[in-house]
Amino acid sequence: MEESIARGAHTLAEIRSQAPAWEGVIRRVEEQAEAFRALVEPADEVVFCGCGSAFNVSHAVAPFFQKTLGKTCRAVQASDVFLHPQMFLNPARRTLGVVISRSGSTTESVEALRALAARGCSTLAITCFADSPMAREGSEALVLAEAGERSVTTTRSLTAMVLAGQCLAAVCGRGRRDLRELSRLPDLFRARVEGFEELGRSVSRDPEVGKYAFVGSGGLYGLAREAQLKIKEMVLLPADSYVSLDYQHGPMSNVDRHMLVGLLVSDAGRRYDLTLARNMKALGGKVLVLSESTRGFEAHADYLLGLDSGLPEGAREVLFMPALQFLAYYKSMAAGQDPDRPHNLFYHVEVQPGE
Repeated sequence: MEESIARGAHTLAEIRSQAPAWEGVIRRVEEQAEAFRALVEPADEVVFCGCGSAFNVSHAVAPFFQKTLGKTCRAVQASDVFLHPQMFLNPARRTLGVVISRSGSTTESVEALRALAARGCSTLAITCFADSPMAREGSEALVLAEAGERSVTTTRSLTAMVLAGQCLAAVCGRGRRDLRELSRLPDLFRARVEGFEELGRSVSRDPEVGKYAFVGSGGLYGLAREAQLKIKEMVLLPADSYVSLDYQHGPMSNVDRHMLVGLLVSDAGRRYDLTLARNMKALGGKVLVLSESTRGFEAHADYLLGLDSGLPEGAREVLFMPALQFLAYYKSMAAGQDPDRPHNLFYHVEVQPGE
C-alpha cells in the first residue's frame, strides 16, 4: 500500500523540481541530435499533435519550430489526425508527425502516430515512458524520463515537453547559439522559483477571483491554453484562453471584479498588450501580467511577474509556466481540492469506439 502523504504533495514537489528535468531534456536532445536531424531535414512540413496538455505543448512549440527552421509547422489535435486525415495531411508533401504524450499510451495519440505511419509519414514520439506504445512504434522516440510525474495533473512534464520541442528546433536549425540560450533555463528557474511560488500564493489569496482568462499570442497562446487547463483541472473554476487581441472581440463581456485576466506578454505585441491591460482594468477586472520586463504595466496590473532573463523572445517563455502552475496549485489547496488527484481525471485516457 502506498505510504500516506499530504494532500497535493506530489504536485508541489513536481512544480518545484523542474530544473533537473529541464537539464535532462537538453542532454537527451543533444545525445540524439543526429537522429533528429535525419528526421527533420527531409520534411516539407511538421505536424505536432497531442491531447489535453500535449495539444497545448503542440500550440506552444509549432510557432517556435517554424520560426527557427522555416518549415511549415502546425498543431493538430491527435484525434483529427486519424479521424480526418484528408483534412490535415497533404499526401503531396513529406510530413513529419511529432506526437506528444506524457504517458505514451493515450488512445488518440497512439492512433495518430499509427495513422501517420500508415500514410508514409516519419514520426517522432515525445513521451516520458520508454516502455509505452508510442516510444516503441515511432520512427524515433525522445523519452523524457526525468520529467515523469506521480500526480495526474501535468506540470513538470508539460514544461519539459515544451523545452524538448524548442531544443529539437535548435539542434535541427541554427544549432549551438539557440541551444546555449535554452541551456540557461534551469539556472534561471532555480534563481526565480521562490518568486514564482510567492506570486502564485499571492494571486490565490484574492477571495474575489472566481473565474479566469489567460491570453497570449504566437507560441504564448499554447501556454495560455495550458494555464486555463490547470485552473479547470485543479481548481474546478471557469477558465478560458484566447489569442491576446481576440479577447476584446466578445470574451471581455465577462470581465468584472471576479475575473482575473492573465496576460502573457510578447515583445512583438507589447504595445497592444499594454492597451489590453489598461482596458481590462477599466472594465473592473483583475490583471496579472507576465513579461520579460514589467515597465509600463505597473499602473494597469494587480499582479506582475517580470522575468528579467536576458534571453530572446522564444527562448524564455517556458519560465512563465511555473508561476501559473503555483497559482493553480495554491488556489486548489485553498478550495479544498487535491491537485494530485483531480476530479474525474486519470493519468491517461483510453477511448474505445462505441458499437
